[in-house]
This record gives sequence, structure tokens and C-alpha cells, in this order.
Amino acid sequence: MRGRRGDTPPATVVALGKGDSGRLRAVLLMSGMPWDELDDGVQQVRLKLLEERARKGDGDGGIRDEQAWSAVVASRVAMDWHRERRRETGLRERLAARWSYRPPVEHPQEHRTLALEVADGLARLTANQRQALVLRYYGDLPVKDIARLLDLPEGTVKSRLHKATAALRNVLGPDREEESA
Repeated sequence: MRGRRGDTPPATVVALGKGDSGRLRAVLLMSGMPWDELDDGVQQVRLKLLEERARKGDGDGGIRDEQAWSAVVASRVAMDWHRERRRETGLRERLAARWSYRPPVEHPQEHRTLALEVADGLARLTANQRQALVLRYYGDLPVKDIARLLDLPEGTVKSRLHKATAALRNVLGPDREEESA
């Protein structure tokens, strides 16, 4: 019987605990999924993890790094959302709307301004560039792992990252580069 006190949770619940859930939500959000869809996105990733485990089994040949795998799946879920909806509501507008009804007190105005500028930059990227950038810098995955998980040559991942960071530099401008140095 599941659900009794003292029972240990299934391995999937442990693997995708609250901390991982927050990471998945962040990957989904940064990949362009709207706030109100994040819980559904996390559940889709969890379902895909269960399906993958059932297909491959928990033994050898399964998922080597569940956090990396989950981050990639989350970015794919977000890309699917974009394809299905064909909406162009940008991250900038969602951030501004969220802050208008619940301003983050703990963040100074300059941080919010920078977040909006970065959101503008992310919105200008192609879905593939945004996916590579989020996996590399937010998911903290090395290029080699991104290439393997997305089934792409490393050169393609590097090219997407190069073009994406160049586009962000153009949006942020030279003033921001000097501030961060």
C-alpha cells in the first residue's frame, strides 16, 4: 500500500524532489513557458521520466544523470509548448505583468531592469539558441552533454551558443558588459 506513513516514496519522487522541481520550473520559465503552465510542464517531465524508466528499466542502460536528462526534457517540453500555441507573448511581458501585481521586494530596481533586458534578449533568440543557452548556463551542462542529450554535433551546440551570446551582448550593450566585469 502506498501513502501510509513511514513508507519510502518511489524513486521518481526522490529523484525529482522539491529542489529539482524548482530547477525544472526555472528551465521551463527561461525557455519561454508561461507561469501558469509551469506545474503542467513539471508534471510532463516527471511523466516522461517514469516512461523512460519503464521502457529501459532501473538497471544498466537507463538514464545516467537524471538532473541533466530532466533539464533537457524540460527544455523540449517548453519548445513543444511554443510549437503548439504559436503565441508570441515574451518573457519580458510576463515578468513585467508578474511584478506589477506582486513586486519582488527583495530585488532592487536595477536587478529587475537587467532581468527585463535579458528577457528581451532571450525573446529575440531562436528556440534552438534559447534551448542551448538555458541548458548551458542555467542547467549548467557542459557542451558535450548538451550535444549528446540533444543528439547534435558539439559544433552545432557551440555555434548556437556563440550566436545566442552574441545576440544577448547586442541587446545588453557595452555598458552592461563593463558593469559585469
